[in-house]
Amino acid sequence: MLEERCCRIWDGVSETVASDIRVRDAGDVDLAAITQIYNAAIARRNATAQLELVTIDHCGAWLRSGFPLWVAEIEGHVAGWLSCKPFLPRCAYRATVELSVYVDENFQRRGVARRLLEHAITHASHLGIRAMVGLIFADNAASVRLFERLGFARWGSLPRVARADNIERDLVIMGRHHDTHRPGAIVMRPDAQLHDVFELMHTLMQYRQQPVHGELDKIRKRYSMLHLDVLILIYHFATICSGQILEIGACLGGATIAAARGIRESGKRKTLITVEQGGILEHEHLGTGNILRDLKRNLARARVADLVTLIAGRSGDPATVAAVNQKLGREEIGLLILDADAAKGRDIDCYRDKLAADCWMVIDDYYGPGEKIAAARADVEALAASGLLEPLGFYGWSTWIGRWRGTKL
Repeated sequence: MLEERCCRIWDGVSETVASDIRVRDAGDVDLAAITQIYNAAIARRNATAQLELVTIDHCGAWLRSGFPLWVAEIEGHVAGWLSCKPFLPRCAYRATVELSVYVDENFQRRGVARRLLEHAITHASHLGIRAMVGLIFADNAASVRLFERLGFARWGSLPRVARADNIERDLVIMGRHHDTHRPGAIVMRPDAQLHDVFELMHTLMQYRQQPVHGELDKIRKRYSMLHLDVLILIYHFATICSGQILEIGACLGGATIAAARGIRESGKRKTLITVEQGGILEHEHLGTGNILRDLKRNLARARVADLVTLIAGRSGDPATVAAVNQKLGREEIGLLILDADAAKGRDIDCYRDKLAADCWMVIDDYYGPGEKIAAARADVEALAASGLLEPLGFYGWSTWIGRWRGTKL
């Protein structure tokens, strides 16, 4: 219905995007804030055609719809949100979405709406979105200007189609196309890629001021050969990713614990599958004669064993692949962590049909001496050159960070 399809940009006059805004996937823990922000907009009678206040269950349906719902956070508070909904129910419109954006009154004029829209635009193509539509009241000039600045055009207008409290309003249809240019891979704009790189760097700086930074440093010293920055990013990706998490090569569980804590922080139900073949680890500080035994012990000590599905076996073996697929069911992988042998291309091929279009990728052993690292780097560089992997930087001692940009087989 029409009242479900109007959007209002509260801070459209803002020229600057605040540096402290963090955009992430919404979770159940955000529904109260999302509902409060929406009901405040309804009460003002100038932001949406919805006239009756809604419940948390109403907003929860958006979260379970399968379409993106993002929140913007400032200093831990939900400052605004953006939802994508089907434009029309007919099949031919399935790649077109309608945007709705709302900002908390306490965070207006800080670039929240602009940041949310930029996030949606950046992620449109690799989510399979070919067109975005915003329906805006014609007298909301600030919103119309903001959409125009971000590349939307006026696709039409509907005169006097909305009426609230005896006031009639025209509706402006703003639209923008998102085309893919190469079959089998998504082409990101260089400016969008650069934005994501700087966003990750800024994210690491923010985490250095939070308690989890020190907590994961203790985990690293006890259970991991990965750099602390990498563990922090794994925690971060597990918190924000849409989809499930697959780890290849858990070893003693440092990255596993970081991912599990990220899941717990997200407030969402996510499956964390870790594949480990076991064996002996020779290391000055982390050596063990039984990797699987110590991995299970470490997960229990960190109190995350209940969040982890451990599959013992080699990642490329048919039985292991079948076990992973059975556990995933119809779900996609939103974060893939590769820290096993040199065959990175083989592991990606085994599970690529389950990878979400924008799956976060953490691939260790990218840089350094030795045949193993050279082979791993060759696999990663070949996939990046083909457009299937998008690099977003190198962290720690030898870890490649990026995203999957391919399509399903």
